[in-house]
Amino acid sequence: MAIPGPRAISQLSSPLALSLVVASVLVFLPGGLFRFAWPKVLILVAAVIPAALAKAQGRLPGRFLIALGVGAGIFGLAVLESPDPVGAFFGRWPRYEGLPMLVVYGAMLFLGAKLLGGPENEENASARLLWHRLLAVASLIVFAIGVLEACGLRPLGGGADVRPGATLGNATDEGLFGVLAFGALLGPSFAAKSWFTRCGCAAAAAVAVLSGSRAALLGLLVVLVVAELSGARTGRRYSWRSLAWIAGSVVAVAALVALIPASSDRLLTTGTVNGRWLLWQESLQLIAEHLWTGVGPSGFVDAIPAHHDAAWGAQVGTGFPPDSPHMWILQALAAGGIPLLLAAAVLTISVVALGVIRLRRTDTVGQRRFLGSCLAAVAAYGLCLLTAFTSPGTTPLALFMTGALISVPAAPGSAPALGKSGSLAVWRRPGRVVPAVAAAVVLLVLALPATVAEWPMRAGTDAAAQGRIDEADRQFALATALRPWDSDTALLAAEAFAGRAADGDPAAASMSMKWAQSSLARTPESLEAGLAMAIGQLNTGDLLGAKQRLDEMLARTPVASDLHLQRGIAEFGLGQPASSIEDLQTAAAQDPQSPLPWNVLAKVYNRLGDQPRSQTAQQHADRLASE
Repeated sequence: MAIPGPRAISQLSSPLALSLVVASVLVFLPGGLFRFAWPKVLILVAAVIPAALAKAQGRLPGRFLIALGVGAGIFGLAVLESPDPVGAFFGRWPRYEGLPMLVVYGAMLFLGAKLLGGPENEENASARLLWHRLLAVASLIVFAIGVLEACGLRPLGGGADVRPGATLGNATDEGLFGVLAFGALLGPSFAAKSWFTRCGCAAAAAVAVLSGSRAALLGLLVVLVVAELSGARTGRRYSWRSLAWIAGSVVAVAALVALIPASSDRLLTTGTVNGRWLLWQESLQLIAEHLWTGVGPSGFVDAIPAHHDAAWGAQVGTGFPPDSPHMWILQALAAGGIPLLLAAAVLTISVVALGVIRLRRTDTVGQRRFLGSCLAAVAAYGLCLLTAFTSPGTTPLALFMTGALISVPAAPGSAPALGKSGSLAVWRRPGRVVPAVAAAVVLLVLALPATVAEWPMRAGTDAAAQGRIDEADRQFALATALRPWDSDTALLAAEAFAGRAADGDPAAASMSMKWAQSSLARTPESLEAGLAMAIGQLNTGDLLGAKQRLDEMLARTPVASDLHLQRGIAEFGLGQPASSIEDLQTAAAQDPQSPLPWNVLAKVYNRLGDQPRSQTAQQHADRLASE
């Protein structure tokens, strides 16, 4: 059997790596609890191996690598200073953006520069053509799913009352993928008379609109402006005729938004906008207390509830603490303080400067189209992150294009070579290939069981909801064995059992305490784990212990409707009806959209013999439940 030569290996490796990078957008884990994070990471890590064997077209600039290394060092220091170094290192549910995930993100920079970077030539022209076709395929698939979801269907599952996100799992991420793909395909769709590329470009724009994300709509406009100014559409420098094209494109996007009711309704709704402003204000208060160190990577979710106020409770609700401030500037400040923000700012400015410089020094039309498209996509994504957050679904794609945008020509002698024996064991530059493959294998060892763990996590959650307590405990134990570093496995287990315990199941209550204790041992400030522990204590008869725990938590986090609700239940059981009613009324005021406090108030008034107030409270609960 003939063994392929180095050229054939490079020709196969590059298309495979590009295919895997794009496939990460589409992959998800059917039957998993959270289906859209680890499966994508697994595919991205797998892409590193064939990419390591491919011939390098470009590489990252040396000065940028120095800035990247400094930023990684600052992030590492923030991990060490974090209240939960293990959680900060590995990241927290659901995005797990710790050091391993950041290594994957960084790898996409290198892959983009290696596979698509460098000067325009026959080899990277072929790779770029494949890249654009793959993006077109992905855009058409996500568009088809998005249309079905816009019609009220759920082909990938999920509740009818939750905003879908196609294969991205989140509507904003779906929209941001549309922005990235639209930016990347805009120039090529005009350059070549390819109906397929143009269909993919149109589908990508439609995906952004279908998502209903304001950030995505802003991103579309940014792509149109930057692409035109950079010459991505025409291959030439900016001309005054471009203004007419930009204006016409903006009108077309506006018309498309108006024609889709879900998108237009979302655009005119102010609730999420007001909630975002409140989140930013509270994030600034939190950051002001930790200006130089932040609260540690992934520590935001435990720290922010203490800064929620009455407006947050009324506007957003206090049941689900946000895990990000939804703005990359505040995200960097919260994770590592001013040092990490400065590092992130230097990298951002470097990308823009390097991209613009490279674009200005480009004379060929094809290269200008390609770089202009990359710049438009990356610039739009960066601006979208002023109201959104990074994630495994979109950030790797943006970084891949960033690497291609800022790359410089590859060093000579970077292609793989076969040894005399005919095996792929001898390389001209093994110092570059072997570490990359070794790092990918290590990450695969982490990512594969982490992905598989989503199945027992789903099975455990379902079993707990159905009252199969022992089976649920076994499934969560299996998930913990697969992800022993993840404290949020215990947290999610505790919450699953707490939901059943709140319905009066003492066996579930005992399990809720067991798993909450495991979570609190790692993240003692976790509002969610503390609440699950208190619910377990309440439903195993430890009313005094539950009240004491709730007192401590409310001293730190006074605006927390669920805590007041559970303390009201504990106080009534302890023979303190006046305090119970006060806490339940506070819970109702802090979360005016929830019927639960009113349901409990109705029962309390009924037990006290106050039928008129019991009926009024129950009617209010029923009205809220029906809305």
